[in-house]
Amino acid sequence: MTLRVAGPSTLPSMIQHVAGPLLGRIQDTPITSSFLFGSTLTITGGLIRWWCFRTLGRFFTFELSVRKGHQLVTTGPYAVIRHPSYTGMLVQFIGLLIMYGSRTSWLRDSGVLETIPGLKIFVLVWLVERSLVAVTLLRRISQEEEVVKSHFGDEWKMWA
Repeated sequence: MTLRVAGPSTLPSMIQHVAGPLLGRIQDTPITSSFLFGSTLTITGGLIRWWCFRTLGRFFTFELSVRKGHQLVTTGPYAVIRHPSYTGMLVQFIGLLIMYGSRTSWLRDSGVLETIPGLKIFVLVWLVERSLVAVTLLRRISQEEEVVKSHFGDEWKMWA
């Protein structure tokens, strides 16, 4: 009986074993309109979120809070829509779904989902996680609305 141990020197051969059959398909996979559209949405959503973070500056936090000296931000993307960062996140998610989930996507067309063990389950778990995030965002939006409305009162009502 021979015991095989995978070490740093065997990793490249393991990768080659898994990726080798896919390399030809990767080269043959065309750039499709759904890939370009999905990529555009993903990048646009990211830029929207970046713009939000830059506009909020020191008022940006991941925690729902009102800081000392907090001001209602109504410029930049907040002059257009009330929750642009969440909108950007949703645009990113839709872009990824189009880019990787369309019938002509590399992920579906290359055969990688059938070749790499567990990848289908990973993709399914990712979809469930992203869906839960979307539902959580809806709850967070209503919480933010209440906090901002109670703190800024009439100023918020005029802006909203």
